[in-house]
Amino acid sequence: MSSSLQSFLHLNYCPLSDVATGKPSLLSVPSGQAVLEAEGLHFHYFDDADAVAGVSFKIMPGETVALCGHNGSGKTTLMKLLAGLLRPAKGLVRVAGAELNAKSAQEVFRTVGLLFQDSQDQLFCNSVGEDVAYGPRNLGLSDAEVKKRVALALNITEAQHLEQRPIHHLSGGEMKRVALAGIVAMQNSVLILDEPFDGLDPASTSRLVTLIRHLVSDHGYTVVMATHQMSLVPEVASRMLVMQGGLLIADGPVRELLTNVPLLEQARLEPPTITRFFYKKALLENRKPERLPLTLDEALKWQVGQE
Repeated sequence: MSSSLQSFLHLNYCPLSDVATGKPSLLSVPSGQAVLEAEGLHFHYFDDADAVAGVSFKIMPGETVALCGHNGSGKTTLMKLLAGLLRPAKGLVRVAGAELNAKSAQEVFRTVGLLFQDSQDQLFCNSVGEDVAYGPRNLGLSDAEVKKRVALALNITEAQHLEQRPIHHLSGGEMKRVALAGIVAMQNSVLILDEPFDGLDPASTSRLVTLIRHLVSDHGYTVVMATHQMSLVPEVASRMLVMQGGLLIADGPVRELLTNVPLLEQARLEPPTITRFFYKKALLENRKPERLPLTLDEALKWQVGQE
């Protein structure tokens, strides 16, 4: 087991002294307060080059934010800083207004759950049911409460039929959903998803998109999702953060940033294929590309409306 995973399990699954009531220890967020905040974050590895350089932003409850950047842009390092797996050289992370540090980590991380890029790094029990139950059981909850949470989490992630399945018999898409069920069972209100669509086939990707939407719209989760798959961003997120060279170079609505093709090219990101098509078409027709669709359905709807 990697040291990063050990740190994550310690932060998220160590029992707290105040869990005898059987209730999850989630931090409340006053109206108007950010649930997750980065302030002047800096981090560098052994070569002294900043992997993250002066990054600041706030995420409000209920937002779905896509963190985008090419490989080496700093987005994975930033995710680890937000998840507490790395400590910043300068700056700080706040969770529900509380600074994340060694003293507060156990408490504030009852609010945040991290989905690893490789689900195999997160699933380590023999069966699905055992794995989803692992976190709640280590909170010191009663057997009845653990059973209730497992059933709810599997139901939300549509993985009820997998409860008795051995972990090593799961497909890639099933592993993602089971790993997410383990986080849902912990009743974290903020989900940090590291490249959640990586390695999934189209059917599994579509199912995971629907699940993320469901968690946000019907269960009130806040989601921060790192991805380089721009075509999926408008399907899930309403806001984008764009990283390049350790810097946060853009922060804004998905439509505004995904249709800014020069910005995406600067960040070495590909816009959705349909967006690029209409952008190039406008340039070939010597007109300003003012109205660009983000999805195929949107392009078809606009085209029908013009006929």
